[in-house]
Amino acid sequence: MWISSRLFVICLLLNFDATYSEPFETHLRGPGFVMEPPGRVEFSNSSGGWLDCSASGSPQPTIDWVHADGTAVTEIHGVRRVLRNGTLVLMPFAAAAYHQDIHNTIYRCIASNSVGRIVSRDVQVRAVVAQAYKVDVEVLSASRGCTAILRCVVPTFVKELVRVVSWVHEPAIYIYPSLQGDGKFHLLPTGELLIHNLQESDESQSFRCRSMHRLTRQVVVSSPTRLRINSHRGIISPSVVEHTAHVQVSQDEGAVLLCVAQGCPSPEYSWYTHNGPGPLPVLSGPRVRLLGPILAIEAVTGDDSGVYKCTASNVGGEASAELRLTVATPIQVEISPNVLSVHMGGTAEFRCLVTSNGSPVGMQNILWYKDGRQLPSSGRIEDTLVVPRVSRENRGMYQCVVRRPEGDTFQATAELQLGDAPPVLLYSFIEQTLQPGPAVSLKCSAAGNPTPQISWTLDGFPLPSNGRFMIGQYITVHGDVISHVNISHVMVEDGGEYACIAENRAGRVQHAARLNIYGLPYIRLIPKVTAVSGETLNLKCPVAGYPIEEIHWERGGRELPDDIRQRVQPDGSLTISPVQKNSDSGVYTCWARNKQGHSARRSGEVTVIVPPKLSPFQTNILQLNMGDRASLTCSVVKGDLPLTINWRKDSRPIDPTQHMSVKQVDQYNSILVIENLGSDHTGNYSCVVRNSAAEVENSQALLVNVPPRWIVEPADANVERNRHIMLHCQAQGVPTPSIVWKKATGSKSGEYEEVRERPFTKLLGNGSLLLQHVKEDREGFYLCQANNGIGTGIGKVIQLKVNSSPYFSSTSRSVTVKKGDTALLQCAVSGDKPINIVWMRSGKNTLNPSTNYKISVKQEATPDGVSAELQIRTVDASDSGPYFCRASNLYGNDQQLVQLQVQEPPQPPSVLEAAMISSRSVNLKWQPKSMSTGDVSKYLVEYREADPALFIEQWQHLEVKDPPSFNALIENLKPATRYAFRVIAEGNAGRSAPSQELIVRTEPQRPAGPPLNLSVRPLSSTELLISWVAPLPELRHGDIQGYNVGYKLASSSNTAYNFTSISGDGDGGNGELLLSGLAKFARYNVVVQAFNQVGPGPLSEPTAAQTMEDVPSRPPEDVRCAALSSQSLQVSWQPPPIYHTNGLLQGYKLIFEPIIDDMLPNKDEVESRKTTALTMVLTGLRKYTNYSIQVLAHTRMGDGALSKPLYCHSEEDVPEAPADIKVVVSSSQSLYISWLAPTEPNGVITKYSLYTRVVNGREELNNEKRSLPSQQVYYEAKGLHPHMEYQFWVTASTRVGEGKSSRVASQITTNRVPARIISFGGSVVRPWRSTVTLPCTAVGKPKREWFKSDVALRQGGLHNSQLLDTGDLIISSLQLADGGNYSCQVDNGIGTDRLTHMLLVQVPPSAPVLYVTSATSSSILMHWKCGFTGNAPITGYTLFYRRSTGNTDEMQLSRHASSHELKGLVCGSTYQIHLNAQNKVGTSPSSIMLHVRTQGQAPGMPAATSLLAPNSTSLLVRLHTWPDNGCPLLYFVLQYRAVTDDAERDWILVSNALKPQRRVVVPNLQSSTLYQLRMEAHNVAGVSQAEFSFVTLTKDGNPPPPEIVQRGQRGPSVFYGNINLLIPTVAAVSGMICTIALVIICYRHKQSNHIQKESLENRANSEAAQRERYYATIHKVSMQNNDKIPETSEDISPYATFQLSEAGNMSQPHHSGPANTLLHSFMYHERALAEGCSSPPPAASKNRRRHSRKTEPESEESESDQDQLTSSRTESSNQHEGKIKHNSRLIQHFPNHNISITYL
Repeated sequence: MWISSRLFVICLLLNFDATYSEPFETHLRGPGFVMEPPGRVEFSNSSGGWLDCSASGSPQPTIDWVHADGTAVTEIHGVRRVLRNGTLVLMPFAAAAYHQDIHNTIYRCIASNSVGRIVSRDVQVRAVVAQAYKVDVEVLSASRGCTAILRCVVPTFVKELVRVVSWVHEPAIYIYPSLQGDGKFHLLPTGELLIHNLQESDESQSFRCRSMHRLTRQVVVSSPTRLRINSHRGIISPSVVEHTAHVQVSQDEGAVLLCVAQGCPSPEYSWYTHNGPGPLPVLSGPRVRLLGPILAIEAVTGDDSGVYKCTASNVGGEASAELRLTVATPIQVEISPNVLSVHMGGTAEFRCLVTSNGSPVGMQNILWYKDGRQLPSSGRIEDTLVVPRVSRENRGMYQCVVRRPEGDTFQATAELQLGDAPPVLLYSFIEQTLQPGPAVSLKCSAAGNPTPQISWTLDGFPLPSNGRFMIGQYITVHGDVISHVNISHVMVEDGGEYACIAENRAGRVQHAARLNIYGLPYIRLIPKVTAVSGETLNLKCPVAGYPIEEIHWERGGRELPDDIRQRVQPDGSLTISPVQKNSDSGVYTCWARNKQGHSARRSGEVTVIVPPKLSPFQTNILQLNMGDRASLTCSVVKGDLPLTINWRKDSRPIDPTQHMSVKQVDQYNSILVIENLGSDHTGNYSCVVRNSAAEVENSQALLVNVPPRWIVEPADANVERNRHIMLHCQAQGVPTPSIVWKKATGSKSGEYEEVRERPFTKLLGNGSLLLQHVKEDREGFYLCQANNGIGTGIGKVIQLKVNSSPYFSSTSRSVTVKKGDTALLQCAVSGDKPINIVWMRSGKNTLNPSTNYKISVKQEATPDGVSAELQIRTVDASDSGPYFCRASNLYGNDQQLVQLQVQEPPQPPSVLEAAMISSRSVNLKWQPKSMSTGDVSKYLVEYREADPALFIEQWQHLEVKDPPSFNALIENLKPATRYAFRVIAEGNAGRSAPSQELIVRTEPQRPAGPPLNLSVRPLSSTELLISWVAPLPELRHGDIQGYNVGYKLASSSNTAYNFTSISGDGDGGNGELLLSGLAKFARYNVVVQAFNQVGPGPLSEPTAAQTMEDVPSRPPEDVRCAALSSQSLQVSWQPPPIYHTNGLLQGYKLIFEPIIDDMLPNKDEVESRKTTALTMVLTGLRKYTNYSIQVLAHTRMGDGALSKPLYCHSEEDVPEAPADIKVVVSSSQSLYISWLAPTEPNGVITKYSLYTRVVNGREELNNEKRSLPSQQVYYEAKGLHPHMEYQFWVTASTRVGEGKSSRVASQITTNRVPARIISFGGSVVRPWRSTVTLPCTAVGKPKREWFKSDVALRQGGLHNSQLLDTGDLIISSLQLADGGNYSCQVDNGIGTDRLTHMLLVQVPPSAPVLYVTSATSSSILMHWKCGFTGNAPITGYTLFYRRSTGNTDEMQLSRHASSHELKGLVCGSTYQIHLNAQNKVGTSPSSIMLHVRTQGQAPGMPAATSLLAPNSTSLLVRLHTWPDNGCPLLYFVLQYRAVTDDAERDWILVSNALKPQRRVVVPNLQSSTLYQLRMEAHNVAGVSQAEFSFVTLTKDGNPPPPEIVQRGQRGPSVFYGNINLLIPTVAAVSGMICTIALVIICYRHKQSNHIQKESLENRANSEAAQRERYYATIHKVSMQNNDKIPETSEDISPYATFQLSEAGNMSQPHHSGPANTLLHSFMYHERALAEGCSSPPPAASKNRRRHSRKTEPESEESESDQDQLTSSRTESSNQHEGKIKHNSRLIQHFPNHNISITYL
């Protein structure tokens, strides 16, 4: 049978829509709270309580209440009710009916609808059972004139619910809380009553405390209590008796911090904040009021949060307390997005946005809820909630709940909607092949949104309806659809292609697979098939049986296809596309055959019909207004009959109740008519036309515009002051109208201003207006307007009345009048009229003008209430006291205290003191005299400078018109200046006498002026000397403590200066600083600023200066060399970097030397040439020689750094002639020729050319040339003619060419062969420990003999020599002694010959002679002389040095160097120095170790008068006067003690690491007291100790009493503890004693007559030993033409100090620098000179005496004998070193060099 699959699908869709379609409710909206219950609700059992909760949503949410554990809240009759509007009511109850689970528990409000549900914050409900309580009064009494404190004591069980509302001053004076008080009484906001200025009369007065229960409004009054005045009249230090430790308020509210202290005199209060890096005083401002024990802050912000400290102080001491203020800033929570639609399987992401005042808030405690249940934290990433793989159970309402540490919570809601998802097959069946008989089950599973429907087909047709087929389908909990087909007993005809189709409105999915049953072909019956014209027809042959070989189609007896539109598919289906009605209608036959030839046939009829086609509507959306008439026409322009035309609205058939009619014009046209449009007619209208081919639909939207109309119409309202009110206004219409609230600016008919959202004004989403904390300014007319653009809109004006009980702007006020004048007592009350006002005296006596002639009362209405006035004429002291203005109306009453004070002449203020002192202002405070505050109208503060030298008599004035503050801020003062202050009280009766003067010195301030006369001059290439003068005295603003010197390179782009600080003496003196370590030859900008104890002042104008020139610190760069010829090289280079030239380049110096591997020492061939160019050609060089080339740049200061050696080789040239040639007879027909290579080969020898010439007399018979290898230096010419003269000469050749020829050597051949040596002698150089072969090759078979220096050598005569049979002498393990002349003599009786070899053995050099020529505090200059070079050139030196306590350092020095200066050494330290030399053979032994001490000593000792400056209570120590003795001071140790009878009194340590500074102050000393001061000064050279005695001045600054001074003078003033000074002193004394004893012994010995020869020899040896003690004394920079280096102990004394300076510079301060080494310390070293490299020292004078050295410095040289000196040097070389102690002090003057030598 055939079937059209498309037709089947159409039928299936119709069935699906009718049965399984789910309407998509786009109008649904999840719940949201309109009014969320508060977090805490308290009520009393007598009043009951209620919790409001309302929400909005679509559909309208239901409100439920649950407990904290989630259980539902049920109604309990008479106890708890839940109203329809969602309000939870807790009814009043008796005390016995209290249940904790009802009256003290947590409730939650839940709003839910079909979308989801949300839960409110936790609501803590607390019911308080009213209990009777009593209050008592606690009195903290005080002395007369002080302040008493009365405290209301409330029982703890009601303390948090009870507050003090007032105090009653018996009999009927009410005292109300205020921030300031009235001068006598002050009721604090916390309930304490302060009574100031206690007098005896106050003891008879009594007071009562009035308290009120916050919930029950019950008022409880204490019993009366009397004051007690202490008899103690002394000073009592303050103690804090009450303070608010923690105050928590919301933003924009007011905060009151309270700190009550008691003491006598009454303490003064200071407030500080700790919200910054340090405590800062709290100053009064627009929002901050300092009212003694109260700190009031209005409109607090988050910046006001933090810790505050209150300090109460009087003359007895002070007390303090810390208070914490916490400001809770409101936060706003929002979820983005608030509505999210996600398809199934997608990912949803919500973000919780937490802001405060529009700014993001940091990490908070965030909890997420889904439909009222908390989600686990696994889905959260900080503030983001991620829902992966969204499924149906994930849709609903989500809440973000933020809980702050304070306990309050905030939340926001969002809705997750599930979007449409097309079906997806989760499971499908597979193809199967079976035998008939078994059961078969086919299964499909699908998912989608909406839930899909699964249908089954067999070969495109519904399954057979017989008992063997069963179809089942169900939906899982996850929304998945599972469908299956069960065939109980499968048969052949059940075979075919089975398909499952899953479909919903979002899409369709299909799966098909064959079920093959073995059997004969069978084709099932198919009814008539209807095809749709223009579409594709797929005819599937419903064949069963397996296997099938082929399927064919026929029509009208012809096999198909027979048309291009027809195609037979591989599976046997026939496809016709497109279908044509006339051509394709008819009967089609399908037949199938298997391989065995069995076949089956079946025919079916196909009918083609044309689907309907509609004429489109004119517009997609038709907009009409309410009440109009509308008609829609549906026309069918094409389609086969029969046609069915239907109308639908919003996909539903039209209901007759909707007031619409349908007119069927004919079979092709239909009209929908709506006579009167209403709001319910808005929708989507569809015309659906169906025939057997298809169903088509045409839609048009109709929008009916509906003008607004009221749902909730606004109405007039009344509200009590400070309460909340909700003004409702709701309207509906199409489009949805917008609600706007406006408020009249004047009358009802006046102008209106739009109401906008702001604090305490909330515009709700439903149109209602919520007004919070309503005040009178909210009263008036309000207009609610609803408009949607249809019509004119609607509006309603309502009136809001604020019912106000009387209230005053302040609870009390004070009025002061002069005695005898008329007092006017006024009070202005606000509130609803009528208001009744009554005046009372002392709270109980009503004042009536009819009974008291002195008074009169006036009253008049004001816009806000009533203003009343009480006049009292001719007032006197009896009229003083409290008056009450009491107001009442229908809503309540209130009263205001007016304190009347009658003025009397004021008394002068007392206790004048400075509360705060700054650099330019002083805050004064004072206390008024008792009982006189009411008489003072203002205070006059007078001040002037207190410096007596200025003679200022004119006082400056400042008026203070705020007497209760009793303080004044005097500004525009001079910093660091002493001022005198006094205060005068002024009243109507006149002025008081001035108070006692107060002397105050203002705080210093940064200097306002720069230093003056800034001068900068260079001292060296790296030093600038800077000097300046202190700023003007009037601009110093304090004691100048030092200066900051800034410097920078003028060429630097950096604007910042490098600053160096130096301390000053505080007296503003001049300053000077040496800047060292600067860039050489660089221009610097220098600025100076002064600083005092506050900070630095302004910078001076920059002054420029340039450091001196110096030698370049870098060598020239890019040095290159190229050979031009055999005797010339071209060298080029680039200048050194500009920043390292250190001056103006004068030119360049080229230093070069050949690298010659000569074995013998040769002359120094180092040459140098100068040029100003960047290239130079060196000429006249050695041929074919490697040169070492270095380049340096020089300025006018000298040569700079050398470049690294560059090696360059000159080119080859033709060689010189061979050095020598020999020709000897070797036989009768042969001659032996030998020759020496050229001394200057000028290249690589490539060959030798031997020329031969035969001469017979003067006739040349033959000429011959032979080429020989370069390594061959001999040749034997054989086969010669006898008795012929042969001449030979030799030339050498390089690759350049043939060189010069040697001399011509001739020889006649002869039969006699005389003994001749063919080897050559000469110089032979070998290193020690090597082996040398001395050749002696001869002809004539001679006898050989070897001689060394004419001494014959025998075989074995030398232990290391060997004579070979060839005649060669081999010497192994060469030593220095093996050097000499070795001669070889040969003799054979016919002739003799002799050859001499000069053997030179090279050994390591001997130790050099090292001596120090000068030393500074940081450098040592040394020279040395070479010793024996070891027969080889010196290749370099190694210098070793170490500090006595450090590690050894080494330094490589050039072989050309003979001196070196060690720099960067430690001052006053001993260094060990030695040197060794190297040659090619090895390294010499080290020189004698020198122990050299750099200049500088341990600190010296200052004079006590310059060091110490005592005061009354302190000691000024001028540390800068302590001499450092050449080594900078590191730190001081300073301690002191008072001199008492207790000798063991402990020392008080001031500091054990006091940094060097100009001065330091030792405080806290007693006046007129004798002290001992012990000090230690440390530098790198040592430590010095000293003790000083000093006496402090009297309290008045006068000199101390004479007996104390004399006592101090009897004691030691200074004790020296410097061990470095004590040891030399003791040594000097001991040496002097030894010297005297030695002189006596020598004298006695001289008198004896036993003068022996040994004595003379000993004396000679002693003098020689003295000559061996040498010391060089003069720095090489100071040597002139005739200067010599002293070399013996007589020439220089140990420990000498040389000062070298030029004439005219002796008065300049000494500075150390690179080119300024002027001061050197010379050390004495004893050492015997080794011979070989230095000139001998001059001999000691035989009659040398000390006075002769002083008077005749040149007489010694004249007496010296050079021969004697030489012999003495040789003889004394092995003498032991002697040591000489110098015990006297001698000064020698050198007029030529201005040298001062001090002998210690």
